[in-house]
Amino acid sequence: MNGTTAAQPTHLRALLPNLTAGLVLGFVEVIFAVSIASLIFSGELKAYLPRGIAAVLVTSTLGILITAVFARVDGAVGGIQENPGVLLTIAVASLGGALAGGADLLPTVLMLLLVTTLLTGLFLLLLGVFRLGGLMRYIPYPVIGGFMAGTGWLLAQGSIGIMADYPLQLDTLSRLFQPDQLLLWIPGVIFGLILFVGSRGIHHYAATPGLMLGGLVVFFVLLFIGGISIDQAIERGLLLGQIGGTAVWQPLPLGELAQANWGALLGQASSIGTIILLAAMNLLLNISGLELALRKDIDLNRELRTAGISNIVVALAGGMVGYHDLAYTVLNQRIGAKGRLAGIVAGVICLLMLLLGTSLFAYIPKSLLGGLLLFLGLNFLEEWVILGWKKLGRVDYGVVLLILVIIVSSNFLVGVTVGLVLMVVIFVLDYSRINIVRHKLSGAEIASHVERHPTAKRELVRLGKHVYILELQGFIFFGTANAVLEQVYNRLHHPDDAPLSFLVLDFRRVIGLDSSAMFSLTKVHHLATAHDFTLVFTDLSAAAKGELARAGLEVDERIHFSPDLDHGLEWCEGQLLHRSPVTQRRVAASLHLQLTDLGFPKDGIEKLRTYLQKITLEEGEYLIHQGEPFSDLFFIEIGQVSVHLELDDDRRVRVQTPSMGTIVGELGFYIDAPRSASVIADMRTIAYRLTRDAMRQMKADDPALAIAFNDLMLGLIAERLVATNRELLALNR
Repeated sequence: MNGTTAAQPTHLRALLPNLTAGLVLGFVEVIFAVSIASLIFSGELKAYLPRGIAAVLVTSTLGILITAVFARVDGAVGGIQENPGVLLTIAVASLGGALAGGADLLPTVLMLLLVTTLLTGLFLLLLGVFRLGGLMRYIPYPVIGGFMAGTGWLLAQGSIGIMADYPLQLDTLSRLFQPDQLLLWIPGVIFGLILFVGSRGIHHYAATPGLMLGGLVVFFVLLFIGGISIDQAIERGLLLGQIGGTAVWQPLPLGELAQANWGALLGQASSIGTIILLAAMNLLLNISGLELALRKDIDLNRELRTAGISNIVVALAGGMVGYHDLAYTVLNQRIGAKGRLAGIVAGVICLLMLLLGTSLFAYIPKSLLGGLLLFLGLNFLEEWVILGWKKLGRVDYGVVLLILVIIVSSNFLVGVTVGLVLMVVIFVLDYSRINIVRHKLSGAEIASHVERHPTAKRELVRLGKHVYILELQGFIFFGTANAVLEQVYNRLHHPDDAPLSFLVLDFRRVIGLDSSAMFSLTKVHHLATAHDFTLVFTDLSAAAKGELARAGLEVDERIHFSPDLDHGLEWCEGQLLHRSPVTQRRVAASLHLQLTDLGFPKDGIEKLRTYLQKITLEEGEYLIHQGEPFSDLFFIEIGQVSVHLELDDDRRVRVQTPSMGTIVGELGFYIDAPRSASVIADMRTIAYRLTRDAMRQMKADDPALAIAFNDLMLGLIAERLVATNRELLALNR
């Protein structure tokens, strides 16, 4: 018993909002569809209005049902749309002027509807199949907000038009306040405001349906109290009355279509193309708006495929372009409907109107429909015009308002286009303020991973001031490209800086370059020639190298390319050391002189050599294998080795490159852990090994020598820490 009682509210909680939403949406869609048909089938085609009404009702019926069943958006509602409808009206009017009075006018118009709807469906389907819907993710948030605010305004404006029975424009504004007009729209405005306020104050599944039912009851009670009959209410415009002729639907008349004037139809190719593109853009904007309104991610590509299939089916049934409707779907949600039932009910309503006619609409109060649309429009306007002030930045909020104003004064397409252009301009200006130079460094502050003899290190600290390193970032384009040139100018003309020998431009964090960047780099190359320095490019992509080549920046005496910054710095350091005869003489000396330069006591060098083992490595030979236990360290007398991390995918990552006069493995020598990297000879190398056993023997035989050796190791480790700290300070300036 208790289970049955508990189930009833749950059932009603789901059923009542869905039925209410379905009935409301079905009635509103039929009214809108008939109005679109009246626009398209006017003038020369007025006699065919019943067929036009049938065409739009077919669109509404199939569009709503297919969207309700196959769309993944909760409560999605489809149907005929205003923007394609207006463009179709213009194209049909053009055909009417060209084929006035001709027997081929109606067949040509029917063929226009068929071709436009079919091509639109195919286009939307292909966009979804090839997963191009994600492009809509690049539309800025304020543009979508402006689109939704404009939707809210047009809904509010349209609500007044429905109640007053004429469009709300500047020239009709004064007419609204005439005494006989106030009764037409003021009750609807009051009802819309009650819905707006009530939906926020009453959190119950039956709130909106109850308010609508209450509004309906109050309306007819007031008619009874005022002594106004149904016929009088229809005559005064308080009820909808008869909104169109009898709809006459028939399958596509193939024989009639064969009489279409294809020459006149091809003359509308630009209009057809515009409708297709506008439909795609509007659909994606609608879905993006739904993501914001429903606060959930939507698979754009699936919805494109659904809309594409829907339009193809509609085209074959003789209908017009239609797709997901932002306003109807949000209204569905506001009423509290969930799932597919509301859409199915709305589709059935449209089908009944197609089969039985629209005379049942005569008794629906205009104020009820108008108030409902006003309620929805106020929701959009509140979200983006009132609450947007708090949740958006001032610039973004200004863009939303500008788009809204343009939509009000012009149309959606112009408003969205202006908004997109404005956001691009704002983006360019904002991005231009971002410093594309991530770090400005000298060779004295940062060095390559080549481990050198202390004499060479000291010399590089002295000579490193002749190396200027610019680590670049982001996209280098006309708004930021000149920043590189300015940095080079400032460096060349700074009175306290040493003459420039090498300019290193690191592109590791650069995501792209345009022609303006190439122009600025060409100017830098001219400066290199004029001021006698070499331009070193590091981490350039193949595409960027191709762009440089096209700009005339290829390898010459003033240009050098390196795969990354580390190798670029290594090359610059090699050039600097090559120019220093002192460094070359000292570093290329014997182990005896190298140890002397390291600060080891001269009288202990020969004693130390008795504990060392001389080994010779050919290029590519392993000195140390990654993963093996630490048991020795090495003095590199001649040649060079590199420390590599060997990864699971057989790749190697260079960590360090010890050269002659350096020591390898000193840290691991004092701790008991497996070797974390491999050491491989880059060329023929002569090294001296000190094993742990030999070290223990040294401690036993000559403790003073062992202490001197440990002091040497401690000094080398400290020197490396000082160099690392210097580099970190430079990178964090």
